[in-house]
Amino acid sequence: MTQTVHKRFEFGTVFGAGGNVVSRPAPPPKKFYTPDEVEEIRQAAQAAGENSALARAQMAQSAALQSLADAAQQGLGGLTDAIHAHKEAAVRLALVCAQKIAAEALDRFPEAPLTAALDALGQEIEPATRLILSASNPSDELKALAEEAAIMAGYIGAVQFRDHPNLPKGGFEVVWSDGRAEYNPQQVFEVLEHALNEALEAEAYHQSRTHE
Repeated sequence: MTQTVHKRFEFGTVFGAGGNVVSRPAPPPKKFYTPDEVEEIRQAAQAAGENSALARAQMAQSAALQSLADAAQQGLGGLTDAIHAHKEAAVRLALVCAQKIAAEALDRFPEAPLTAALDALGQEIEPATRLILSASNPSDELKALAEEAAIMAGYIGAVQFRDHPNLPKGGFEVVWSDGRAEYNPQQVFEVLEHALNEALEAEAYHQSRTHE
């Protein structure tokens, strides 16, 4: 025989020791609503929908802004590389132009570097007891101009000239009693090119560290 299970009777409202209400049953759901209540529910639902749509729009806007920021960052990196490449090309072109101009100037005035050096070395060579000038196939004109420059610098002794075929046009070597000076335009441009390469590499390195 099946035993009947009896449901325990619950009052719903629970009172505390002092007679105050501790809990009460939830009110049953309403089955009928007044027009004002319906309008209030509609407005609340509409507001919730608008808030949800606004939140989704803000999320989409945030994602779009992040995408734009990422694209701008990539574009900036490409622009930085392009600027660096343009700057490097400009430096190379300037160096080539300087070499061409210097070569043309040395063709026209091969004695200019030597006479300028003798003028700058005036205090050094003035008390010297000997002065030896070496250049590649020194011409009579170069010798005459060098002797004149040495006299103008204060040197009163005889000037000795030696052929130095390994020196380029415009290059020279000056040797006196207590010192020596030389000039090689090709080596000057090599040193200048090396310094420019180091400067460009250092700039590229700092730019890459900045955008990491």
